[in-house]
Amino acid sequence: MEDKDMRAAGDPCTLGSQTGPIIVRQVIGEKEKQKVLDIHVVVPERKPSIEQIVDVFIKDVDVNSVDVITDKVIVRGEFEVKAIYVACLPDQPVHAVEIKHYKWTQDIDLPGARRGMDAEASVVVEFVDYDVDHWSRAYKHKYGCDDDCNDGHAHHHHNHDDDCDDHDDDDDDDCNNHNHHHNHCNREFDVSVVLKITAKVMADREVLLGSAVAPTNAKG
Repeated sequence: MEDKDMRAAGDPCTLGSQTGPIIVRQVIGEKEKQKVLDIHVVVPERKPSIEQIVDVFIKDVDVNSVDVITDKVIVRGEFEVKAIYVACLPDQPVHAVEIKHYKWTQDIDLPGARRGMDAEASVVVEFVDYDVDHWSRAYKHKYGCDDDCNDGHAHHHHNHDDDCDDHDDDDDDDCNNHNHHHNHCNREFDVSVVLKITAKVMADREVLLGSAVAPTNAKG
């Protein structure tokens, strides 16, 4: 067949409307959000109390599920908190305390999201810090101050000692416990964690080749 005859009959190799639609994956929306968590950690009785906290870190951070509802994405995950500390013992051995499988949930607004759409999410740790009571040795080690670095607290402690002098024998145990509490190591501390969670929702759309150019961005 000559070229002019092929042009008249139509080239069967040319892609056009007769090819039919194709499926294109498009991003409906993407957004990130911070999650702030305050976690209270208690050293188990089988472990010694804390003289000094060496380091606190977050590990094994995972996203367990991503659920899409109307105009919103629900992201669920977990991580592990681990603290390394010097024990309040004469030889000052190093110990660790952990919280495994600490679970978190975060909802992220994504207009246009609908049930049945595909979604994915990621998470990173942006910030980690710990806090201890002012009376503890761990506080003194963290901030590099002496035992009386908190003047207000030292004054309160002195007044309590005066009160203990006036107690009868039945109250001696309570006074001794209080003084021990204010002069020695502790078994509790708080950890602050900031997560950055990013979620993305996607959907499949039909595009006719030859009749329109596949859009690169999702429409409302």
